Amino acid sequence: MLRSSTVVWTRAVVKFLLVLFVSSSAFAETTPEHAAASALKPAGRVGDPAFVRQDEWTPAHNEAMDPHHLRSLLEMMAGLGVGAVAYWLMQNRNVADWDNPTPEERFNGRAWRFDNNSLAVNFIAHPFAGGIAHSMARANHHGVLTSFAYSTLTSFLWEFVLEFKEKVSVNDLIVTSPTGVPIGEFFYKLGLYLDTAADPGVATHAARWTLGTGVALDRALDGRPRPHVTERDDLGLSRRVWHEFDAGVGVRFVESPGVDDYTLGQAGMVARLVTLPGYLQARSLSVGFYGAEISDFSFVVEGSEHGVGLAIRADTLLAGYHVQSLRLASGELQGAAATFGVSLAYDYLRSEANRYASRQNVEELPAPDLGYHVPIRAEQYGALQFPGPAVDYRASAPGVDVVVSARVYPSYAGFGAPSFYDWAADNLEERTKHVLHRQGYFYGWGGMGMLRGSLRLGPLVLAGHASYASYVSHDGLDRHVERLTVDVPARGELLMYGASVGIRPLDLPVTLAAEYDVRSWYSEVGGYEARDRLSSSGVSGRIEF
Repeated sequence: MLRSSTVVWTRAVVKFLLVLFVSSSAFAETTPEHAAASALKPAGRVGDPAFVRQDEWTPAHNEAMDPHHLRSLLEMMAGLGVGAVAYWLMQNRNVADWDNPTPEERFNGRAWRFDNNSLAVNFIAHPFAGGIAHSMARANHHGVLTSFAYSTLTSFLWEFVLEFKEKVSVNDLIVTSPTGVPIGEFFYKLGLYLDTAADPGVATHAARWTLGTGVALDRALDGRPRPHVTERDDLGLSRRVWHEFDAGVGVRFVESPGVDDYTLGQAGMVARLVTLPGYLQARSLSVGFYGAEISDFSFVVEGSEHGVGLAIRADTLLAGYHVQSLRLASGELQGAAATFGVSLAYDYLRSEANRYASRQNVEELPAPDLGYHVPIRAEQYGALQFPGPAVDYRASAPGVDVVVSARVYPSYAGFGAPSFYDWAADNLEERTKHVLHRQGYFYGWGGMGMLRGSLRLGPLVLAGHASYASYVSHDGLDRHVERLTVDVPARGELLMYGASVGIRPLDLPVTLAAEYDVRSWYSEVGGYEARDRLSSSGVSGRIEF
């Protein structure tokens, strides 16, 4: 048995490595989803009502339909128009960013700079704008690369044309459309999933139009009937979109050196949606994929007496190889599955809920005589995780479940640097990176790696996680380079790890757990260092559905 399993996994790894060297056209010919989509195409248009009814609906139906290029362009222009109206309605707020560069400077590169906007603007507003553009294009039956192109064009037109009174934000062009891929792919799949409700009520329709807008709009404009679905999951939606949802709440008691202990509350959700045919079903499967079929999304909101915080993560496997050998025994899946792929991801963390000794009195430090020098105590981290290797592994046996996930990325980030305020206090005559003075973070290049795992032994659930990110500042291209007296280098590191022990009754999708976590920050600016660390212990309750 062990020898057989070893052969299966060895073959899977070898096949995956071979796939990486195969052309996309040849690869497409061997992909079951592509073959299924091609087989579904009748002589007429795929969106024909007769076509929809003839077979059980699958995501391949949407992938096989003729793309709506004109509709995508109109939606892109409509989005830019709405953004432009909002921009000018908030003119009094935006005028502070008006640099009024000449048209010549936009073309010769002198007006291409890193901006000094807040972390929320640069690493929430822009990624989700990219996500909306990407998901709308995907809903109009474009592939991943074409949707990325639409999102990139939208971002470029906004930065280069509509924001003509501002310098072109290099960081926005780097971040917007790539982070839009993992965000957009998840919400596109969520739209497909919600669209399969048998008899949608008010709540389902609201979810379809708010969370899966592109798919709902596409179906309405085409006038297509609801998908023909007979195989439904426990939520009453199509089994052809595999799902895993985990929502939870918890309370933690936080300790940080030099700071009074405090209580922190958290609530959040982790979700995975998969459109790969046969994924984790009772069958043997060995298949390559290239259409971003596996998408994850999670968020956590935290709050304490000090403030609130938000963490978001989106991750999609762009391409890879999946192998599984699963069977039903006593009503439960048994066997193993592994996915080897290339992951593109997005991370965001900004929180005022936590306190650190090095940040307690930053407002009281001597400050340079600059109107835009604003000390900030918040934790700040936003990142585009460029494509990197990813592995997911699951194994199940009677009373035992193992889940392991690993990721490694090169990345580009905005990273908080509280040590900057010590440097500024000792260099009052110096003016450095504008974003450091105004927002307390720097733009940098580096990498990130993470490992997660869980083990269920009967009702006992053990879980752990660890992640590490490190960045070095990008020096140069400051928005107001003419004001700088020195472009001080900066670097930072973020280490997070934790473990939990929980109880999960065998017949209930609920887990009650005791948890312990550590969050450790390091920043260095011009030789001045700051090390911040907190540890938290508490309890949580989670429900899977």
